[in-house]
Order: sequence, then C-alpha cells, then structure tokens
Amino acid sequence: MQHRTVAYYVGVDADDASILECAETARIQNGHLICVMIAALPNLPYLKYGSNRFVEGGLPSNWLDVLNAQNAALMSRATEVEAFLVEQGVPANVIAFMGSGAELQHLVAGQANCSDIAFLDAELRKDPDLFHKIACGVLFHSPVPLMINGDPFAQRDCIFLAWNDSLPSSRAAHLALPYFLAANEVVIGCFDLPSPDDVKDQVPGTDIAGWLSHHGCNATVSQFPCSGASIEHCIQERARELGADLVAMGAYGHSHLRESVFGGTTQAMLEQTRLPVLFGH
Repeated sequence: MQHRTVAYYVGVDADDASILECAETARIQNGHLICVMIAALPNLPYLKYGSNRFVEGGLPSNWLDVLNAQNAALMSRATEVEAFLVEQGVPANVIAFMGSGAELQHLVAGQANCSDIAFLDAELRKDPDLFHKIACGVLFHSPVPLMINGDPFAQRDCIFLAWNDSLPSSRAAHLALPYFLAANEVVIGCFDLPSPDDVKDQVPGTDIAGWLSHHGCNATVSQFPCSGASIEHCIQERARELGADLVAMGAYGHSHLRESVFGGTTQAMLEQTRLPVLFGH
C-alpha cells in the first residue's frame, strides 16, 4: 500500500484539517498526495429566441465579473492550502481549476491519469452535481479506481467484493488487488443467483476466488439470495454483517448516456455515506 499516488478531490470550502490529515497519512505511508481543488463554473450563457425569431445568446451582464471573482477565489484558496501544507512540513501538490459538463469530467480524468487511486472529499457532497461529475470523470474517462467514504491509505482487514462476472466487476477486482493483498480476508459476495438448471459445473465467484488465492489472498465465496430486496441494500447489509471495512464493486452506467448517468445500484452506493467503497469501471 506504500508509494501510492492519490488524487484527492476537494472543493473550495474544504477544511484545512481534513486536507492535512490526508496529506499526513500519505507521508507516513510513503505515498504522494495530489490535492485537486475544483469549482463549477457559474451558470453558463443560455440561448433565447429574439423578437426576430432567431436564436440569440443570453449573457447576463455580470457573468464575466462573477466568473473572474470565483476563479480568483479558487486560486487564492489553492495558494493558501499549498502554503499551509508547506508550513506543516507535509509534501503535496495542489492543483485548481474550474469547469462544467464534459469539459469538467475530462479535466478531472486528466489529474487521475497519473495517480493510483482517486478519492473524493466528503464535503463535495454539498454540491451533488459537482460530486457526480467528478465521479463520472474518474470512472468513465480514467483508468484508476474511485474511493469514497474512507481513507485511501488505510489498512483494510476485511474487504467485501460484490461480484457478478461482469467486466466492470472484474476491473474493480483488479484495481482493488493491492487492498486485497494487504487484507486479512476477502469475501466475494454473489447476488441474484442463476437457477440450478442454468448452473452446470461452475459456481459463481469461484474463478475470481481462485485468482485471488493464487495471489496469496484469503478469499472465500458467499452466495446471497436477494429475496426481493435491491442489490445496493443487500451489498450494504451483507458487508455490515461481515464486519467489512471496505466494499469493492464495479461501477455501471447507461450505455447511451454513459458519460453522465450511473446505473441505479452504482448511484445508490455513491450516495450512501456509511461504508467505504472502491469503484472500478
């Protein structure tokens, strides 16, 4: 778990203590922190129909002033955080930018591309749209996993892998391998089991359990019927029952709008705040 580079996404109002704690943990683990401070652009110019029936650009008279003021505040805050970390003797890079829509997602991904994992500060939840776009940028446009609700440098004793033989699930397992190797136990949970008539020789989850075992992980497979409950509810309940301190799972999007829309289970697990989750796509 050492020597990892973490892209730590924060908002302008991020607490100094939280940033320092994450940077200090990175230092202790011989890791490196990239503090990425993000702000959304003010509401963009809109289109309107003029009296001549042609579409015209509707630009509020003070839009550029608002933009410049917000950008100045962002850069000032980034400089303040960087100076604070230097003063505390904790090495970390601080990067700041503004954006919106697809542009913001690609800016987010650009910072994640040279990291081992991306981590979202809890305060970003105060702006659900910004939180969502950062998550989309990491998962759909970068090769790294996304972690929420937990310290990306922390030791995990029991990890719950939500498994369903899909490509996102497999990618999540590969991306989470460093955490699996450091854990005492990995429980592979399978839900929505096929009927006995569909199962020939292979029990779901045994292939991935074998792969993890070859790596030296203590991996076991558990099969859970949902009994009408949602997958996200089952994942959370089973993880809590097992005492798991991290859930690893695939992130899913709707194919026709995959850059902006998550599937229901992924969205629900992003919104919950009780369990640390590592997503891979």
